[in-house]
Amino acid sequence: MVGLLRVHCLLGDYHTGLKWLQPIDITQQGVYTIVIGCHIATIYHYGFANLMLRRYVDAVREFNKVLLYIFKTKHHHQKAAQYEQILKKNEQMYALLAVCLSLCPQTKLVDESVNSQLREKYGEKMVRMQRYDDEAFGVYDELFSYACPKFITPAAPSFEEPLVNYNQDAYRLQLKMFLYEVKQQQLLSGLRTFLKVYSSISLAKLANYMEVDEPTLRTILLTYKHKTHSVDSDGKIISNADIDFYINNDMVYVVESKPAKRYGDFYLRQIAKLEGVINDIDRIKLE
Repeated sequence: MVGLLRVHCLLGDYHTGLKWLQPIDITQQGVYTIVIGCHIATIYHYGFANLMLRRYVDAVREFNKVLLYIFKTKHHHQKAAQYEQILKKNEQMYALLAVCLSLCPQTKLVDESVNSQLREKYGEKMVRMQRYDDEAFGVYDELFSYACPKFITPAAPSFEEPLVNYNQDAYRLQLKMFLYEVKQQQLLSGLRTFLKVYSSISLAKLANYMEVDEPTLRTILLTYKHKTHSVDSDGKIISNADIDFYINNDMVYVVESKPAKRYGDFYLRQIAKLEGVINDIDRIKLE
């Protein structure tokens, strides 16, 4: 099933790839997690497929889990034959996580240690991606090209033109689709900026700020709703946005999701630090 997920991702058929993975509950430990290479390959292709289907929350959640696992256990696999491949996939998933969070700011789903590593590796590029200009467009292109799988095409080559190289066609098609989605997100950046500032605003006032007429603004608002919602594996419509809104009597009311404070994670990190200090003290005493 993991192999079929990978094959369909390479073909660009993300729906079918995720469908083959449905019998496996990737939110729980299972047979696929016993082999580290299988575990990482599964989450990498699962996350990438969700990224391409605009299911950014699912992608961020699973990337965070596996990156945290690699961060904690990386030193145990230094002598493994797959160590270099683990490091490569680790870097690629950080790049994909940066893309997901730039398109769908959901940092509340990311662990503090993973977020720290992410900011260290891609903090500057994530800031540039938030500008929504040609430079940001180039950064999206760069990160996608670095982190995407090596796409293939099921079609046979043209034997009438043996000297023509078609091996990059599949990659160019997927890149074009991704950048088209990014371009659409860029067009909505101005709307999101105003929604973050106001808790409520009239349609006329918002249209004036955005320098469009009210019918055009309604179209933009509907587009924003469409782009921040996706269909999950169960066929349910889910929201990927950290900021949502509704319209009542020509007034736009903004609803911002507030991240729940995770006190347990803080205490677990402090306990781990304390255990490390105790181990260091015991080692000094023995010496």
